[in-house]
Amino acid sequence: MADTVETDPEFPIPYLGRSVRIVGPVVNVDMNQSPHPKNQRGELGKALFNWYHNSVSKDPLTRVSAPNHFADRRNFIATVINQATTGKVNAKRVPVSDAVAMTRHIKAVARYMGADVVAIARAHPTFMYAGSRYIQDGTAEDAYEKSTPEGLVRKFPYIIVATTAWDYDKLQAHRHFIGDAAYHVSQIKGHMILKALEGYIKELGYTALRGVVTPQAAAVASGVGELGRNGLIINKTYGARIHMPDPILTDLPLVSDEPVDIGVEDFCKICRKCAVNCPTNSITFGDKVAFNGVEKYKINWLTCYKLRPYVHDEWTSCLTCATVCPFTKPNTWWRSLAVWALHTCPIPARPLLVRALKAIDDRFWGVVSQKRVRWLDYDTGIKPGERACTVAGCTAAHEADGQSAKVVGDIGYYVPLKENTNRFVKRDG
Repeated sequence: MADTVETDPEFPIPYLGRSVRIVGPVVNVDMNQSPHPKNQRGELGKALFNWYHNSVSKDPLTRVSAPNHFADRRNFIATVINQATTGKVNAKRVPVSDAVAMTRHIKAVARYMGADVVAIARAHPTFMYAGSRYIQDGTAEDAYEKSTPEGLVRKFPYIIVATTAWDYDKLQAHRHFIGDAAYHVSQIKGHMILKALEGYIKELGYTALRGVVTPQAAAVASGVGELGRNGLIINKTYGARIHMPDPILTDLPLVSDEPVDIGVEDFCKICRKCAVNCPTNSITFGDKVAFNGVEKYKINWLTCYKLRPYVHDEWTSCLTCATVCPFTKPNTWWRSLAVWALHTCPIPARPLLVRALKAIDDRFWGVVSQKRVRWLDYDTGIKPGERACTVAGCTAAHEADGQSAKVVGDIGYYVPLKENTNRFVKRDG
């Protein structure tokens, strides 16, 4: 790996913390070449195309919360939010004489609107997307559509990252409709919060652009968290259970936060729990690599993505790597103590501490989460196909129906791990 990189003096290479770093030229990612748009065009095979366009979930909660499994698109609120007409910037600008005070204020507003995590990053051209704006299935057209990454950064120097955390207890039901609810409802809340925050900034008289910035880059630059082996942002408070929607690029005068070190870099080198449990072997066991000028753990997104059509009768979003991550724990004093110990431990001594903490995690939490989760009319203790209720999406045991479901103690049923990735390649390749 190169230790130095030639850079534009106007835009020096940003420090992103210890978990990821820029080591070479970065080509801005065109959102039209990301998984969802490629799949919309049928470039990822028939199974994925039909899953995306033609599948209606058996679960009614999924039908109103997931991006593409509804009976009618108008029942999915994020569609309405994302495709709404872009609001205008108020001509009467509120003057900002104190950027520090405005930073405190905008963070308070974001939290009031429902954000669990808010941070500010200094914009950099390498963080920008290439091509047209893109937010889920909507667009974010604006007057700066044709601007270069450098031009955007010159005019809009700050990025606001505001996001929500997935419910911890529901997330334990990974590979189940309950886990889907934790993920997708959090996603909906994130869209609503950011749309409201975007409107608030415009009412102050400043521009707010979305669908412009890579969320992970903004997250590590702003100190939301560090980038884990699983390709997820791992936060000090919530671990890997935070959603990363498109942040806001703005010219509102703010003060940027700094990258953090909570020990993710040192933990991921040793742990590999996410790689062990990944159903499609999409997470590497190996070292980081330089990909598109960035040194990080490289995820095989294609095999991860291609699993979905084959499991949508039981769940839509895997979430296993987020659930098993040792950082994903309840917000208790002992979790805070463990993160504090990692943060304060001298870096050379961290491997010993990591091994001790991982051993504790394996002993008390298991190598993979198999906890039985009951919520609303769902019960992960009942195997799909053996549910005692005929209501679509319900997995509850209704003894009055004269049926009995097989439930063993406090262990939930989850579809088996380690699906054969080769069949996706053969069938769709």
